[in-house]
Order: sequence, then C-alpha cells, then structure tokens
Amino acid sequence: MAPGSGQAIVTTTFADARKAYDSNGRLIQTPSYRKFETRVYVEHGLFDWLTIVAEGGYMNFRGAAGPYDHLNLLVEEAKAGLPLSLQGPAGARYDGLGLGALGARTTLFAWNGYIVSLQAGVRAASPAARLFLDMRDAVQGDVRFLVGRPFELFGFPAFIDAQLGYRTRGQNGDEIRADFTAGLRPLPPVLLLAQSFSGFAPRGGPAGVVAAQKFQLSAVYDVTPALSVQIGGIAAIGGVNSPAERGLISACGGDISRRPARL
Repeated sequence: MAPGSGQAIVTTTFADARKAYDSNGRLIQTPSYRKFETRVYVEHGLFDWLTIVAEGGYMNFRGAAGPYDHLNLLVEEAKAGLPLSLQGPAGARYDGLGLGALGARTTLFAWNGYIVSLQAGVRAASPAARLFLDMRDAVQGDVRFLVGRPFELFGFPAFIDAQLGYRTRGQNGDEIRADFTAGLRPLPPVLLLAQSFSGFAPRGGPAGVVAAQKFQLSAVYDVTPALSVQIGGIAAIGGVNSPAERGLISACGGDISRRPARL
C-alpha cells in the first residue's frame, strides 16, 4: 500500500461441525462443536516498498463431549469409590482472546500486469487458546509468496490473488498453505468473491497426513467510498483427518488512511 494509506476489517464468523473427514477423506460422525470468532485485521503502508499487517481476535468455542467420555468418567469414579455421576462431563470450552499476528509485506516486482510480493510474520496465542487454534507452540512463523493481477471479464473489473505459504508448528506439524481469491465487480458498489483456503500437513503426527480445504463465497457492498460491508458462507468441501466445518461470515471494512489536514 502507498505510505500513509491503510484499511481495517472486522470479520465475524459463526461456524459448527458435526462430522469430519477421516484418513480416507470420507465423512464420519464425530462430536460436534460450535465456534464464534471476531477478528480485526489492519494493514498500513509504511514505505513505498513495505506494508505492515496485524491481526487480533476473540473466540468462543463450545464442544460436545465424546461418546465414551461419560463411560470413562464412571469407570474412574467407581475405581475411586466416589458417587457415580448421572450426567456426563461437559465438552471442551473456551472463551477469550484468540489469535494475534504481526507481519510485513513487500513488493518484489511487477510484470505484465502481475504484482509479485513476499510476506512474512509471526502468530501467537495463549496456551489455553492454542488448544482451539491450529497452533502447537506459543509462536508460529508464516511466510508466503503472493501473486495478484487485475483484469477485465466480460467488460467488468476483476482480479485474482494466489498465495503459497509455509507455516511452522501447527497442531499436526509444519504446514503448506495455499489460498486463492477471485473477485468480480458486476456493479460499481458490488464485489463478488470466491475464495479457497487450503492447508496440508505431510507429517500429521498421530493422525497421519492432515489436509483441509475450505471454500468461501461472499459479496461486498461499498456503502461509501471509505466503508464496505460483506456477507457470505464458508464450508470445508474436502479434507483428510480434519473437521467438516461450515458457517456464515460477515465483515465491515473501512479506510484508515492518514490524510493531510485541510486548512
């Protein structure tokens, strides 16, 4: 981004999962969970060649107990000579701060309409939050190679954005990330987005190979030149040893550029 220019985007996601993809990529029944997330993403142009990016968020997670959790509890209570519980244990719970991230992006070169960039950053979360995020360590590194290009499709403005990255120490080991976005503006205030988010952990630990792919469709409406709103849906359309998550997303974004004061 140009020096002094910037934007902030607040995104809210409601998602749940009642099934998961097994080691063969087939859907199976698993303990369900519900997740609510609010994330704030900010990027700001520091120099002609450097843009700072940051993210922070809040998360609420509610998971159902596993099918054998109550039985295991009864066994432990019987061994200890305690009264047996009539109700099973509650599932996993978390309510608090989620992911925090800080990074920088720089343009490498532009060629034939394509813009090629490199972005690197760190991600961090508390020990309690990491249990519900794709993080094994307190700090993760994330490096990605970005390629974008604006063009016209049937006379309408459009663009593509592709990101290939490497992320350290997820819950299932180091990951290869691949994110793709295609945008089309059929009307001046309306932007349609189709996005794919993929992660692949070749050394999935006890679970073996882990892969996940989510697909998101959304529409962005420019309320004013400096304020936009977004609504859409997201779903995991495939995977290996990963949850079949689905949900709704909404967002509000605004221009936070520093402009010279008018006299």
